Amino acid sequence: MRCASIDIGTNTILMLIGEIGGTSNLRPISDFYEVPRIGKSVSLTGRLDQASMDRALVVLKKYASIAREQDVENIFASATSAVRDANNRDEFIRHVKNETGISVEIIDGITEGRLVFLGAMSGAKQDSVPTLVVDIGGGSTELSYGAGTTPEQVLSIDVGAVRLTERFFKHLPPLEIELEEAKALIEDAMKAYPFSKIHPRQVIAVGGTATTLALIAQGKFKFDIGSVEHFKLTTLELADIQRKLKPMRPEEILKLTEAAEGRADVLLAGTIILLKVLVASRAESFYSTDRGLRHGYLISRYNRLVGR
Repeated sequence: MRCASIDIGTNTILMLIGEIGGTSNLRPISDFYEVPRIGKSVSLTGRLDQASMDRALVVLKKYASIAREQDVENIFASATSAVRDANNRDEFIRHVKNETGISVEIIDGITEGRLVFLGAMSGAKQDSVPTLVVDIGGGSTELSYGAGTTPEQVLSIDVGAVRLTERFFKHLPPLEIELEEAKALIEDAMKAYPFSKIHPRQVIAVGGTATTLALIAQGKFKFDIGSVEHFKLTTLELADIQRKLKPMRPEEILKLTEAAEGRADVLLAGTIILLKVLVASRAESFYSTDRGLRHGYLISRYNRLVGR
């Protein structure tokens, strides 16, 4: 069955088109990436603003058209932090359905963490060892630990790259006091996760922050899936990149890699979150992956569809 999975995040809207069979084996066919930042200012106002919803709708109309052209049988769409936190989310969901025919499911943070884990592990080279999966989004970060396809420990915290930047970084590059306040919030939010009780053999970092950092580490300007999938970066190397990014303006970060387009202003915040997680989990390194929520959501929805 050919299906599409759309991930409506705080910063990006992603679409995966893939084929999935009777054993839930997923074969990705094509990926699409847009940065409408629907969650702009949601952490400050509690609402999706009209301009952001309009940008998102343009992307979703485009994706619906592409899905039809590629003979997709089912379109599955999920929305995460920004939409679930917005008090006008129902208006947005209704508008998307009316304009595109796409039904959007708002998923909670724990469900998001479980689906991200499923998606990341579906492409992991080692899929049966204890693994910590870290998904740094625009509005939230999900920490999921386990082996196989089902995590044992999941936490979703309302600390994401966009949310952190909007709340603390009044200057770009941020002032030292702004950095310290942001770090303190991350540390406080992570106290709820049982880091002392987990023993990951590997850490997998999901999404745009991780893949952008992988390209920067390799000095590659052009995005190349082969360069970011399963790329290993040590905690010390990540700390060096954080120091490099700290004094840079967004326009300077954009010169490092095209993958920073749409996230140059929030990349430092995402890097800080990731480094804090690595230190807390006593991890010496992590692997980056482009596989995440849209992959896990497609597998999950397919299983629901066929009654598994």
